[in-house]
Amino acid sequence: MIGATMTVSGTRPRILLVDDEANLLDGLRRQLRREFDVETAVGAAKGLFALRQPEPFEVIVSDFLMPGINGAEFLAAARKVAPDTTRMLLTGHTDLEDAAKTVNQGQVFRMLLKPVDPETMSAALRDCVAQHRLVVAERELLERTLNGSVMALNDVLSLSNPDAFGKANRLSRRAAQILDAYPDEVEDRWAAELAVMLSQIGIVSLPPVVAEKLALGAELTRAEQAMADDLPEVAVHIISPIPRLENVAEAIRYSRKNFDGSGAPLDHVEGERIPFGGRLIHIVQDYDELISHGSSPAVAAATLGGRAGYYDPVLLEALDAATAISDGETVRSVTLDELRSGMVLAGPVTSKSNVRLVSAGQEVSVSLITRLRNFAALEDGVAEPLLIVSPA
Repeated sequence: MIGATMTVSGTRPRILLVDDEANLLDGLRRQLRREFDVETAVGAAKGLFALRQPEPFEVIVSDFLMPGINGAEFLAAARKVAPDTTRMLLTGHTDLEDAAKTVNQGQVFRMLLKPVDPETMSAALRDCVAQHRLVVAERELLERTLNGSVMALNDVLSLSNPDAFGKANRLSRRAAQILDAYPDEVEDRWAAELAVMLSQIGIVSLPPVVAEKLALGAELTRAEQAMADDLPEVAVHIISPIPRLENVAEAIRYSRKNFDGSGAPLDHVEGERIPFGGRLIHIVQDYDELISHGSSPAVAAATLGGRAGYYDPVLLEALDAATAISDGETVRSVTLDELRSGMVLAGPVTSKSNVRLVSAGQEVSVSLITRLRNFAALEDGVAEPLLIVSPA
């Protein structure tokens, strides 16, 4: 039934048909237009261009035999541009080896042999639309559920160790800027961002005096340094039991691994075999350490660039771009009553007797505002004004 493929808003599912024969595309559009919102592209190049439109397609249908690149190669490229879009292939070839390669390379959901009658085509497209919506719904549920859980966990961290929470927020913002400047589509970006956000969770295992020395950059004893070195593994043990966070835990495990394979853990993993999230944490942690010790953003980025073999070179380029963008930030003051969720603290928040309550770099949340208002109700109160980062 036509209604079965309608979205909640009543619009028809968007389908992209790609073939090198314009007449064939016109015929398919006429057959399918009552049930689907059909757009066509003559050739793979125009197909990839169409996928970059703001409004996504739910299904891509490609012919196999096309000049330049074939349908398998096109769908593999399309998967990088639009990973959530379901892919279907039309082919007149029945060679099993070619068919298996096509399905594996482009992760094709359906493959139909030509000629295809309209009923079979429509039924296959409906299955593809259903698959697309299932993937999108599952991803959105996963992202919202996990992000909500992580935010709650970080709120607890903010109460138990404000310095670690402030650092986690700084790292997360810098990571988001780097990912925005990254030249390619990052698969499972949410996992990389969660890995950065949770990378400091192991600090809850440290004795308070050691955690404070670590936050201040003070010299550690041999035993204390061993505790600090073990923080990634502690975080892995905390996160690993949570379903669907295996990639996040693995990224944190490799957060001190250099791109050339040196560093922890001691194994033969190097280069792009290191989890992307681990490479990302590595660069934002080291950048933050330099900034915390007084380096300017430009000097910090240049320092990392001079450490041959330490970092993913593509991430270094994205860091340079992100640093240039963030140079326009300024600092302004607000009162506690003017503080709003989403603001970023440019300096620490202290009591009137100069006891530090919240570290600089922390993103303001509802729970943080509540906490500061509770402090303000005490005799020592909260020193005002508060300093926040403001984009130029």
